[in-house]
Amino acid sequence: MSIPVLPLTLVSSVERRLATSVAEARSPFTGTSQIQDWGASWWEYQIDMAVTQGANARRLSAFFTALGGLRGRFLFPDPSIEVPIAVGNPYVTEAEPAGALVLQTAGWGLGLRAGDFFQLGSDTTTRLYQLTEDVTALGSEATLAFVPPLRTAVQVGTPIGLDAPSVLLRLTGPVPTVIGRADQHRFTISAREAL
Repeated sequence: MSIPVLPLTLVSSVERRLATSVAEARSPFTGTSQIQDWGASWWEYQIDMAVTQGANARRLSAFFTALGGLRGRFLFPDPSIEVPIAVGNPYVTEAEPAGALVLQTAGWGLGLRAGDFFQLGSDTTTRLYQLTEDVTALGSEATLAFVPPLRTAVQVGTPIGLDAPSVLLRLTGPVPTVIGRADQHRFTISAREAL
């Protein structure tokens, strides 16, 4: 069973944020804070779809209905992510355990900059990462510093996806269909990374 992909031609705006499992306990007497970091983080999205009509509206409604609410997952190749040009075919050169925040890689042409995104895995193992430092290749090798931490161990030879990096999402609630005059449908999606 393949994972469905959200139709990008109908996306009008995207709000993306990296959520973390950090809690603050503040003293009511001194105002000092104690921060508790549980180490988990994930992507959250709010996606507004373009106003659609007729067959396109029904097709989009069917896409969300087929997800089955919180059960279903879908891939979202975030259209706000700029795809770098001529960066080579990078891959992982050293295995890294879950929780790592750096990867040793090779196969680079040009480097990437802090803020660029890449993907590891595919289908149900798709994970989206954002670089926290510029990548300067030494020859064809480079070290990547990124967030969030690796969810699973990464093996030598794992390709680094730079062409339309995607994130695997799960709805956080039902997708309401607002139907206006002249059969105009509006959809707003709230979703988080499916872990």
